[in-house]
Amino acid sequence: MSQIYQFLTKLKVVKYSTIIGVIIYAGAICVGYIVAFIYGGTLQGPGSYSLFTNYISDMGSFNYTPMPFILDFGCMLTSFFLIPSSFYLKKRLNPLTQNKEDSKNISSKNLRLGNILCIIGFIFMVIGLIGMFGVGLFSEDRTTSLDLHWVFTVAVFNGFAFASFFYGLVIFFYSEKIPKILGLYMFITPIVMIIILFSFGFQPFHEWLTFYILLGWMIPLSIIFLKEINEELRGT
Repeated sequence: MSQIYQFLTKLKVVKYSTIIGVIIYAGAICVGYIVAFIYGGTLQGPGSYSLFTNYISDMGSFNYTPMPFILDFGCMLTSFFLIPSSFYLKKRLNPLTQNKEDSKNISSKNLRLGNILCIIGFIFMVIGLIGMFGVGLFSEDRTTSLDLHWVFTVAVFNGFAFASFFYGLVIFFYSEKIPKILGLYMFITPIVMIIILFSFGFQPFHEWLTFYILLGWMIPLSIIFLKEINEELRGT
């Protein structure tokens, strides 16, 4: 297990898997949206797909697009390629594994609390990745009698939102190198949006807004970490 962990947290593995995952998911969303809008599906004609009236998952159904596999495989592949990033995120943010110079003014009790927050954040991150994979595997057309698509939809949004909350607390109170404003955004905004999303009947526009709010911390944090990784690789 330790060898697997060492491999998953190798800088080059984290770097390239993150880049590949981002490209795949961005491509799946953009291309899937364009195809759904231009061609439509069996229940909705061309030019009708909209973020105001359609769910993201509609791009994974023949009812709304002729090529639902774009989103389905995009979600499954992205969840796979982001596994190294999830492990690196926990390792990088954990106060117990940070440079001693960065955590010298933090008491051992607070360091342990930061460690607990990171572990909880990691657990929710994994839940989010499982949800993402499940959303692609059990699309709207393959949801089964158990409504598994809805189950994994709940998992992906809540997983990433609560991961944002706990990691945001760590960044805000422990990190010296990541902007505090990003940590503040992470532990406030996604949770507020999740409450709105599930309190008002899970409306399409609220889902899209939640999606972009989650990207609002994932993309900046990825850029920060990729920049750090590049600097470390150049120094080796």
